[in-house]
Amino acid sequence: MAADNVGIELKKKRVISKQTLRDNPNLLDCSIEHYYCVTVFLPYVDYYLMQLTERFINHKAIFEGFNCIFQSESLMVEMEDIVAFQKLVEFYSSTIDQHSSIAELKMWRVKLVNEKIVFTSGLHALDVCDKEFYPNIHELLKIFCTLPVSTATPERCFSSLKRIKSYLRNSMTENRLNGLALLACHRSIQIMPDEVIDELSIQKNRKLDFVL
Repeated sequence: MAADNVGIELKKKRVISKQTLRDNPNLLDCSIEHYYCVTVFLPYVDYYLMQLTERFINHKAIFEGFNCIFQSESLMVEMEDIVAFQKLVEFYSSTIDQHSSIAELKMWRVKLVNEKIVFTSGLHALDVCDKEFYPNIHELLKIFCTLPVSTATPERCFSSLKRIKSYLRNSMTENRLNGLALLACHRSIQIMPDEVIDELSIQKNRKLDFVL
């Protein structure tokens, strides 16, 4: 066992016949492995499966509408694609115009077929889509490109925010806060001192001369 390798002795908590405040195997003579299997392992697996179901299966019918945007095999938009696209539009109805979205999808499909465009990624589709001619498709592609695969990135941003905006920086403006948060999250991007000085020197007139 891994506990034996690090010199830790596993012990189970007191087990009684009736327990309401914590998990209880209801077996007074159960082994330590069985105790932790019932109280730790099985609840964790159940929670993990529930999160996978909520993230990928419950929203599957809604996010199938994104597939309609990338199809370029035929000019005709099938009824199944229209139904899936309508569910997607209803889900994002606060930012998408529901009245013109279907007609816009058909125009977008004509463009893809006539120009024989095959997308390699969501960013590629976003670059091809013209915001003036296809505003709803452009908005949906932006949502598609910014959907996080997991919650690690948002949680990392909130953790960084606790360190960045302390009580001493309570009066910090939004632009400065966004910049510091991006620097804290994307530490792999190197910022040269000369670039910072050049940017500060052209923003506004200052008493200090930043030109070296």
